[in-house]
Amino acid sequence: MLQRILVADDDQSIRRLLQKIVEREGFEVDTAADGSEAIASLQERDYAVILLDLMMPHVNGFEVIEYLKKNPQSLKPVVLVISAYTDQRFRDVDPDIVAGVIRKPFEVSDLASIVRLCVTGFEEHVLRASGDDWDSAGAPN
Repeated sequence: MLQRILVADDDQSIRRLLQKIVEREGFEVDTAADGSEAIASLQERDYAVILLDLMMPHVNGFEVIEYLKKNPQSLKPVVLVISAYTDQRFRDVDPDIVAGVIRKPFEVSDLASIVRLCVTGFEEHVLRASGDDWDSAGAPN
């Protein structure tokens, strides 16, 4: 079973926190400080879960999502967007690629549980942000 996680966030403290959370769950983790590093990692290996910040320099999270859409992995990863933004930008996130949105600030224990569930499996790989309104296709309204 693939148990490698990619953490892509330009904030070093958030990136380190996410790395520690994932490592404590017993998974291998790679980190990227921006979207170009994330894409380079995606070109090298497959991931079970991708924790992706949307607002990064050089190449942003939306561009990483577009890369994943055009270059599907051999095993489809569960992509979770982690962001402090609550604006309409999430309407542009492709629900065929992104399984869910985790808002900053997040609870460490909640995030650990979500990552564990994503890696160890459940039938439907769709996670929804609490309090969000979703349509029947699983896309944010």
